Amino acid sequence: MKAWWLPIAGATMFAINPSGQSALDERMRTPARPDPNDTAGPARTAQGVLIETSSSLGSGIGAELMGDYREAVMLLTRAIEEEHDAMKLALARRFRGLSYKHLGRRDEALHDFLEVIRLQPQLDLGYYNAGVIYNLQSRYKDAIDMMTRSIQLQKDNRGLARRRSERGNAYFHLGDFKRAHADFVAAVRLDPRDPDVVNNVAWFRATCPEARFRNGKEAVELATRACTLENWKDADGIDTLAAAYAEIGNFAEAERYQQKAMALLSEDEALRPKFRERLAQYRAKQPVRQEISRG
Repeated sequence: MKAWWLPIAGATMFAINPSGQSALDERMRTPARPDPNDTAGPARTAQGVLIETSSSLGSGIGAELMGDYREAVMLLTRAIEEEHDAMKLALARRFRGLSYKHLGRRDEALHDFLEVIRLQPQLDLGYYNAGVIYNLQSRYKDAIDMMTRSIQLQKDNRGLARRRSERGNAYFHLGDFKRAHADFVAAVRLDPRDPDVVNNVAWFRATCPEARFRNGKEAVELATRACTLENWKDADGIDTLAAAYAEIGNFAEAERYQQKAMALLSEDEALRPKFRERLAQYRAKQPVRQEISRG
């Protein structure tokens, strides 16, 4: 029997591959969907870490994977107090950090991810997760440092597309379009079916302030692919498609898709004001240009 991404090794044990990602990482623009490259190691390999499912650590990881983030924080805090093994402590910190991130408690998430780095400096995930938080906090130079280290520590290509895409986002926001372009091209080549990766490249092609990096036709194709991969249920992807249509001058389609994106948001969704602002731009026949950070 299997539970989530974690192969069951016995009635009370499962294995985690520390080099794999959880099913609930997130990208910079909005929370990401499960990464198709995520894997858990075989139950009895040297890479696996056997964890009792009934322990605070096992129960906490299970709660995080099921989306019960408050319960996960409680259980994983208990696990951190109980565990003495460095790898298990790193896993507890990592999954508690993911829970904090999904609860919007980014400073606490970052603290946990930096602890993962301290406990396991050769484990790429600590750097990757810290880099994601730095991107969310608009600390793009720090994000680049963390993602670069995560990329250097990768032993294979699993998850590499996400890392290149996240670093590309950081370069993009700092106005380093040449490096952003290189990362985005590599990311979509590594995983052309990851909707988050594809969407990020589409956004770059549609909204880059420097004209030589924009390509409206390609942006429409990429954004359409991302939306299709998400079964047209992701507001962020449809928002990107609207920007892509605006880039090729089809403002009627841009307005139509922007309204479709807004219909998928709740009334209190944080993205709603930004989506509404872009809708006004399309009605005024104006394309979107990504704002560049000066920090």
